[in-house]
Amino acid sequence: MIANIMTGTSSPVSVRRMRLKDVPRVRELWQEMMAYHLSLDPRFELAIGNDAAYEEYLRSSLENYDMAVFVAETEGRIVGYTNAMILNNPPVFALGRYGFISEMAVETACQRGGIGRQMWEHTRRWFKRRGIEVIQLNVSPQNQKGYSFWKKVGCREFLTIMWHDIPRSIDS
Repeated sequence: MIANIMTGTSSPVSVRRMRLKDVPRVRELWQEMMAYHLSLDPRFELAIGNDAAYEEYLRSSLENYDMAVFVAETEGRIVGYTNAMILNNPPVFALGRYGFISEMAVETACQRGGIGRQMWEHTRRWFKRRGIEVIQLNVSPQNQKGYSFWKKVGCREFLTIMWHDIPRSIDS
């Protein structure tokens, strides 16, 4: 259930696989999420033409057995999505395959209503049905809301992604 901010009532939320007709709405939610991330760190700057490229990426995920985009829907409106995929480690590691959540976003007005947790549980079950025992994801250290959410659902730190800008003055 999600509390409807406008009316004060509760509406059920369902999580399902994204359909082709959902692509534009998922892109809108992605844009909202990316604008938030860009406000935290300029390294999240998007390329020109990102709308079309992201929609094509979403459409291609519909045909990939090892990828799934799930949407959270209430009253016929999509208010969140999760992008999940199964990836392979190099053969030197005991863990051959693992789940990866590349994105999870909930419309700002609907956050803190349990939608993220519902999408997490749905995605976790999807991974489990495919024999996956480990899920990885990235979260920006500036994204305190996201970091807090992932900690609450049981994720813990594993690796740290480092970044280095090569100065223009360095010879090629």
